[in-house]
Amino acid sequence: MTKKEFDFSEAYKEIEEINEWFQKEEIDLEEALDRYERGMELIEKCKKRLEKSKNKFEEIKEKYSNEDA
Repeated sequence: MTKKEFDFSEAYKEIEEINEWFQKEEIDLEEALDRYERGMELIEKCKKRLEKSKNKFEEIKEKYSNEDA
C-alpha cells in the first residue's frame, strides 16, 4: 500500500475543525486530549510543508536571478 501524499489544504481544514470543536462550551477531556494531539501533529506537518515550499521558492529565485548576471 502506498502512503497518501500530504494534502496541506485538507490538513488546514482539519485544524480549523479541531479549533471550532474546542470553542464549544462543554468538551470531553479524553476527546480534547486526542484532538489536541491530532492538531499538533497536523500543525507540525504543515510547518514542514511550508518550509519545504519556502526552500523551493528560494531555489527557483536563485536559479533565475543568476541567469540575469
